[in-house]
Amino acid sequence: MFNNFKSQISKIFSSHRVDDASLEKFEDLLIMSDIDLETSSFIISKLKNEKFIEIPSIEKIQSSLEEIIKNILSKNKKNIDYSINKSPYVILMTGVNGSGKTTTIAKLAKQFKENNKNVLMVAADTFRAAAVEQLSEWSNRIGTDIIKDVDGSDPASIVFKSIEHAKQNGNDVIIIDTAGRLQNKQDLMDQLGKIDRVLKKHDDSFPHESIIVIDATTGQNALKQIEEFNKYTSITGVILTKFDSNAAGGTVVSLSNSTDIPVLAIGLGENINDIESFDPDKFSKSLVNN
Repeated sequence: MFNNFKSQISKIFSSHRVDDASLEKFEDLLIMSDIDLETSSFIISKLKNEKFIEIPSIEKIQSSLEEIIKNILSKNKKNIDYSINKSPYVILMTGVNGSGKTTTIAKLAKQFKENNKNVLMVAADTFRAAAVEQLSEWSNRIGTDIIKDVDGSDPASIVFKSIEHAKQNGNDVIIIDTAGRLQNKQDLMDQLGKIDRVLKKHDDSFPHESIIVIDATTGQNALKQIEEFNKYTSITGVILTKFDSNAAGGTVVSLSNSTDIPVLAIGLGENINDIESFDPDKFSKSLVNN
């Protein structure tokens, strides 16, 4: 992984030469760090084309690498606008079981609330009763409205009702929790597609954001998750949870290079405030200088 990345760069380029042999070793390091082959090849080609003067120092090689990675990460830069003046602002949250989706919803709700937004949480994950209970508990703790299944209706029906509820009760932001599903659960994936269609019956612009929550330690499987979920709702952003640059740096770089979907934020822990907007400059520096 990216643990001790700085020292590993120093070993590979100990001769201070950026030649085919050192670049081949460096490409192996990138792939071992969960960067996919296409992105690794791209980084190597950029580094190879650098016009280094004479024999470059390790610091110069690091600086060039940092700039290459920053440019990849900045390609689709976007953060969540917690002060947005669009009401109701509809956010559809997706992701597989165990990704930290429900906790991430709570974190987002708190950020919006701190920006004086009236938030409605929608418990459309009827696949697990525990998910509804968890979201209800967060709603009570944060002080937001919540709409959940009280009559056995299906998730799409709950979502449909949530829009009317928001309009009647002045909710500025609607955050919809959906069933934590795996790509091979076809019935649940179809359910997600139905929710997306129901939202568009209210307004073609709904949802304004379709955010996928991904466990940052997932590695290259993250690309597969995005590919599959994108078939049922147009994914507009990624939030990475359980984030540690040592373990997840490659995932971020691969996502940024291989898709046009921005990384919006990263979750750093389980506490309600453990979320921060993604900063390409800060991230590339910490990655290369680890």
